[in-house]
Amino acid sequence: MTQAPTAATTRRLLTALAPPPDDTATSEAVDGLRATTEEIRAFLAEADKRDTQAMRAEVLHEWRNTLDRFHRELEQADPGEWSHWRLPGTWLDSHLRLRSLIAHEVGKAYWDDRAEIRYADIDVERYLWGAR
Repeated sequence: MTQAPTAATTRRLLTALAPPPDDTATSEAVDGLRATTEEIRAFLAEADKRDTQAMRAEVLHEWRNTLDRFHRELEQADPGEWSHWRLPGTWLDSHLRLRSLIAHEVGKAYWDDRAEIRYADIDVERYLWGAR
């Protein structure tokens, strides 16, 4: 049995799931993903600094849409690079896990009619260990 997550632990795990793309990955889509992950990481760092307990579901929804767009662009524009970086343990693998987690949380917030999502309620472990 695992210990119940705290908001701080969840923020750190979410940050870990949003690594910047590898320096050798170069394309417009990768540049977009680099900027997006920088934005996500900055948002989470600020939330950590303020010890914020929840975030607006709208923020997660925007992240999901942006990640979706750039992932789709990368896959379509450069299938070879997409295949190379989609391997387990790569930055793209982490992004895909993050995108799945965000989509799940956005869906739950929608169906539960919640405008905010508590960090401690986000089930990051599930996505770290293979659910996609």
